[in-house]
Amino acid sequence: MSRILFTAAGCARCSIARKFMQENGIPCEERDVTGDGKERFGQFYRANRGVIFRGREGIEFPVLAEDAAIRQGVAVVIGYLHAGARLDGFIGRNDLSKGWVGGLHVSGGDSTATDALADVLGFLKQNGLKLQLATDGRNASVLKTLLEQGLGDRVIMDLKGPQALYSAMIGEAIDAEEILETMALVTRFPEYRFETTVAPVRRQGGDPLAVSYLTPAEIEEAARWLKELTGSHRQPYLLRPFDSQTCADDGLKFVEPLPANSSFRYRSAARKHQVLTESEKGPW
Repeated sequence: MSRILFTAAGCARCSIARKFMQENGIPCEERDVTGDGKERFGQFYRANRGVIFRGREGIEFPVLAEDAAIRQGVAVVIGYLHAGARLDGFIGRNDLSKGWVGGLHVSGGDSTATDALADVLGFLKQNGLKLQLATDGRNASVLKTLLEQGLGDRVIMDLKGPQALYSAMIGEAIDAEEILETMALVTRFPEYRFETTVAPVRRQGGDPLAVSYLTPAEIEEAARWLKELTGSHRQPYLLRPFDSQTCADDGLKFVEPLPANSSFRYRSAARKHQVLTESEKGPW
């Protein structure tokens, strides 16, 4: 087996990945991309440009190459070393810095791998990183385990919309009781907020199915549902505009944007039930 860990001098997250490998007796060839591994990584990057993320601040390290598998970022790398591909649904690309780890999607993985996920998050937390979890209501049992073990410094719940549209928004049948349980769990974390993206919905009754944005009335209903399930009208609640460029559903990438100045109508509707509602800045 060929296993190479590309690291950068002075990279704290690279040190954490290195420590994990040392403590678990995982052998690898390490290459410092700021030193003698610069040319080797340059060749590797050119050959694998399509799967290595490069953000505004450059490439995030560490990067692990194990035979044909490539993993990037401290949480992703440690998750793969600990459990192979079993945690891929739970742990994705991190978009946070300054001691935080994101890309931790509680709803995205297989709940049978909960213990392995907790092992990885526990190691990250023990080594000084803060954990931001994301959920859309599914896998409430996983979220409960992480809460009980203190493995979440912040949690963000993607409240897809009102209950009547939740299955359509999420793409599968949902259990309303599980959504309720998740909401209650979210409010027990040290820091949390709820978010709803004002997104297009595939409506029933058309052929092909009609697509239109969530309406202000539907956002109001989502806010009312949040109040009913949490017992509070003062939850931190953020409305976000739909971004077709980052949408995973190719069928929605060409939907026209919301009209200008729409955010005020949506925020006003939500504030009837959640008085702390804010709108994310953006062209809407």
